[in-house]
Amino acid sequence: MRALIVEDEPDLMGFLSSLLTNAGLIVDRTTTIDAALAALRTAPFDLAIVDRRLPDGDGLSIVKALSAEEKRPAFLILTARDAKSDVIEGLNGGADDYLVKPFEPDELLARLRVILRRRHPRRSLVIAAGNLSLDLEGRSACVGSEPLDLRRREALILEALVQRAGRVVTRDVLIEAVYGFDDLIESNTLEAQISRLRRKLRDAGAQVEITSLRGIGYMLKATEPVL
Repeated sequence: MRALIVEDEPDLMGFLSSLLTNAGLIVDRTTTIDAALAALRTAPFDLAIVDRRLPDGDGLSIVKALSAEEKRPAFLILTARDAKSDVIEGLNGGADDYLVKPFEPDELLARLRVILRRRHPRRSLVIAAGNLSLDLEGRSACVGSEPLDLRRREALILEALVQRAGRVVTRDVLIEAVYGFDDLIESNTLEAQISRLRRKLRDAGAQVEITSLRGIGYMLKATEPVL
């Protein structure tokens, strides 16, 4: 999943970025309304955490600007403005939730999980291919009943492939699913991570394989169990 943080306080920005990254999300950061709108209209985001007091205005205007768009992210307003009228204004303005500073990190993560579940009520939290299962909420994978030890980007690549199992996933789609705007991507970075992921799946006895389609992308498909 991909998240956008819109916050102009450097310390809080750094804290939120680390919190969401450790929770397994791809995180992008902006400090102004204009930059946030540009980002949200450039890449698909699952959620956005928005401060109301930004250098160029009220962050709620971001929510209102996208309120009519079908594929808008879930919005959590995070702000020091704690008057009941501010909360009501934020929710009526299209925010999915409203959290007042200071806040507990666990409460923030819990609220994000709730609004994402509300946004995607029919989406299974566990997806599978062959004997491989991937828990989207817990960011964990298992082969049979055995846990599979994955780095964060390996897990994101696997999620993107398992969700599209049996279909070609282009390199551009994988890069969008795995890297943020500010990530430096060497020409062979994705290929190296997929190579490590293939090896881990093979060593764990996973009944899936990742095939390369030269010049196009990758496909994950289930394989027959070895007798």
